[in-house]
Amino acid sequence: MVVIGKKRNRKARNRLSQKKRRQWNVREKLMIVHYFENNNRNVRGTAKNFNIEPKQVRDWTKKKELLLKTAPHVTKLHPGKPPNYPNLEDNLFTWVCEKRANGIAITRKLITRKAVSLSRNKDFLVNNPGVAAFKFSSKWLDGFLGRYDLTKRRKTTVAQHLPEELIEIQQTFLSYVMYMRIQHDYPLKYIGNMDETPMWFDMPSNMTINQKGAKTVSIRTTGHERSSFTVILACMADGTKLPAVCIFKLQKVPKEKFPHGVHIRANEKGWCNEKEMLWWVEKVWTSRNPFSNPRSLLVLDSFRDHTVDTVKNRLVEKNTNIAIIPGGCTSKLQPLDVSVNKSFKSKVS
Repeated sequence: MVVIGKKRNRKARNRLSQKKRRQWNVREKLMIVHYFENNNRNVRGTAKNFNIEPKQVRDWTKKKELLLKTAPHVTKLHPGKPPNYPNLEDNLFTWVCEKRANGIAITRKLITRKAVSLSRNKDFLVNNPGVAAFKFSSKWLDGFLGRYDLTKRRKTTVAQHLPEELIEIQQTFLSYVMYMRIQHDYPLKYIGNMDETPMWFDMPSNMTINQKGAKTVSIRTTGHERSSFTVILACMADGTKLPAVCIFKLQKVPKEKFPHGVHIRANEKGWCNEKEMLWWVEKVWTSRNPFSNPRSLLVLDSFRDHTVDTVKNRLVEKNTNIAIIPGGCTSKLQPLDVSVNKSFKSKVS
């Protein structure tokens, strides 16, 4: 009997901790209040139904007028603990605004360092002697960002305009791929996808601290981010990764030792052209099975050098069928573009 009692107490504590961990926003609180008012005003029944405490139901019902005037996403009506040094935070917010006005990227570390620097000012130390022992912790930083409506933002870019008949185009392309697979019965290891992605020698951060709701978020750079090269990535449907190819804007390939499993190419523009595509078919695509050319399927985007007759004929010689992704749909139908390229660039940067 003692053991059963302990189990019950443990379950009760777990339920209570779950109730405490759950954060309800204003929209959800109003929903619960509405349920309470339209179900015979049963406090305990409402609390049990939503797994909350009866006290919360009573409190939210009393504050209904305040909830109706608050933004739906807010979880805490109380403004929270006031800042220890409001003047310092005002000066820090002014500094952030000045930097962002000039397009300079601001990080959490930079804000913390600037706060420490401001706290060491002689005039500030005279009026606030206790600041010397104050810890500008991550928790303080979260509070500062929330108080001044700041958040981490990514540099905005011009988004690709999807075609108006996107659903119909998607269905047509996917139906074609399924038809080809049914007709030829490709194993997963013989269904591939290839894509080019640009890389830069200087990759400045695309993230900065900025005010919420800002439509334009710009970041000033060193100007060397335009020095780029092209990386060709390819993978198979079973998860196999084909060797990557780096194409540099050079006359000849440098005589240096490069990492194993990466091919180095060079041309005048540093792009993937018809010549590089033919080389890729011979050295990378065919290298999967050097002694045979089993029937395969290669998914490509509609880049012009993918669809020239010489490349198509060479792939036909290698017993490869081609599925061309419709223009403007790569962000939806290109597997590498959807799931790999971003992670690849984030890892490199």
